Amino acid sequence: MRSLLILLVLSGIWVGCGADREPGDLFGSIEEDVLVLDGTLIVDQPLPFIYVRRTADPGQVYDEASYGVTDARVELTAGDTQWSYEADPASPGRYRPPTPTPMVEPSKAYRLEVRIDGEVAGGVTTTPGRMNLRRTVLLDEKTLEVVDVLVPFSAGADSSFASPTNRLIYREGVLEMQLAEPVAGAIAYQLSLTGLDRDSDFVIDANFLEEEDYEEFDREGASPPLEVDEGLARVPWFAVAFEGRHILRLFAIDENWFDFIRTNLSDDDGGGFGGLAGDAFERPIFRLDGAIGLFGSAAADSVGIVVLPRPDGD
Repeated sequence: MRSLLILLVLSGIWVGCGADREPGDLFGSIEEDVLVLDGTLIVDQPLPFIYVRRTADPGQVYDEASYGVTDARVELTAGDTQWSYEADPASPGRYRPPTPTPMVEPSKAYRLEVRIDGEVAGGVTTTPGRMNLRRTVLLDEKTLEVVDVLVPFSAGADSSFASPTNRLIYREGVLEMQLAEPVAGAIAYQLSLTGLDRDSDFVIDANFLEEEDYEEFDREGASPPLEVDEGLARVPWFAVAFEGRHILRLFAIDENWFDFIRTNLSDDDGGGFGGLAGDAFERPIFRLDGAIGLFGSAAADSVGIVVLPRPDGD
């Protein structure tokens, strides 16, 4: 899975598809050469890569090879167990977990510590409990009765994408993810949508958009934090811009993740489709000591969908 911090910074909040926010808008008035940590733990997934980098002048083109930190001591601890990470020579600033790679456990505290000469930074996250996604359904938009039950990723990615029930006509029906029960320890939820077919056509046809405006749309993005009432999360069609295969994920997020994304919203984002609006924070809340960035955790579940254009072309 892609790093969430990278996803948020590069793609923007999906309600603002084509966000034109500058680095200074995302991180506030941050000086050069500030340490940036990036690591997100997903319950029942292997320990992730940890990224250790430095900030650069926002007015300059960012070169990961130049600003990746390659001489850090990176350690992750949970209870009495400690794992030492190794620098990845193929990607400056990326640190690899040990092999064989342990799985992230639910409802457990993980501590990250990064040492660079005399500099020490890190943070703590407590993972949510396991997510039990009961089902993902397509509802009739008028009666809200279930029309189809989608095949989840747990049945296999090929089965999920190949199922006729997972082939959805754009703007037809209401797509809803249903939890069996609230996820223990989750502060909020977040939806993400990733388009896999990089050359697929647009599924939208907005007359008010100029040709150059279409270039602003991204094939992946994430929602603001959501309050999932009664265990139901509905996916807005305006988050979908392209035809083809997409991975739809529902995250149950910890406090660190929640604070980062809620304070990364501008007033213009407005909280989107039921999320919580940003409170005009000058910069995000990072919940790290000695660094900026994100060290957080979530439980997650996914479903594969194939978006089809409307037969009438509307």
